[in-house]
Amino acid sequence: MISTSTRYQLVTKDLARTKSLIEKDPATKREIEYYQANIKTIKTIEDFVKNDRIFKFAMKAYGLEDMGYAKGMMKKVLQEGVLNPLSMANKMSNPLYKEFAKAFDFKVKGTSATSAASATTEAVQKYVQITLEKKEGEQNQGVQLAMYFKRKASSVTTTMGLLADKALLKFVQTTFNIPQNASKADLDIQVRNLEKHINIKDLQDPKKVDKLIQRFNAMWDVTNPSIATTAPVLTLFDQSSPQQGFSVDLMMSIAKLRPGGF
Repeated sequence: MISTSTRYQLVTKDLARTKSLIEKDPATKREIEYYQANIKTIKTIEDFVKNDRIFKFAMKAYGLEDMGYAKGMMKKVLQEGVLNPLSMANKMSNPLYKEFAKAFDFKVKGTSATSAASATTEAVQKYVQITLEKKEGEQNQGVQLAMYFKRKASSVTTTMGLLADKALLKFVQTTFNIPQNASKADLDIQVRNLEKHINIKDLQDPKKVDKLIQRFNAMWDVTNPSIATTAPVLTLFDQSSPQQGFSVDLMMSIAKLRPGGF
């Protein structure tokens, strides 16, 4: 098994070529072609959610693949949109719901929502990227974590943003050898602890992000010398559930009762 650093460099050195290979994979190609041929024909939220193949493609593209079953909740997210600060998407702690509602903005754009770039070309690009990351994760979860961090780093503007994302937190904990049980401490202590190790402003600097990835890759191989079971790490990328262990019905109930959000 080659090192995490070597594999990461092989995959990302010519990312465009790597993605083109993913797009040519027969299964992926079929899904992309179906999506491209049909997404613009969908004019309502009901039709969007009803078309299981289109809906699941869109959910995967925006990082919500594991919530593909929660059609009732997602209909509510789309119906309320993002303009109202008290809408469901805005109240949820996971920003992916808001991103999804903006990408498929039926609330504002109506029947033209599925013709927007965010619902067409951008959705396909995101789908390919996530498919690539997951494929790499099947061989080396460290590579998947590194690619995920590279993609998400610039969107993180607060320490809480790291704590709220299980995969990003795992990346930082590995990079700086922070024990996992540190996550059991009070929230303010966790924030202070992370701030001792990382300056959030550095995540806006691509060169500093690359240096963090180099350090992570080395630390990953030290702490994961052999291939272990992937299931526990795979759960890190389930960013779809705002609160782990909460049912969809409970999430919707809380969203209704708490104007301040999750």
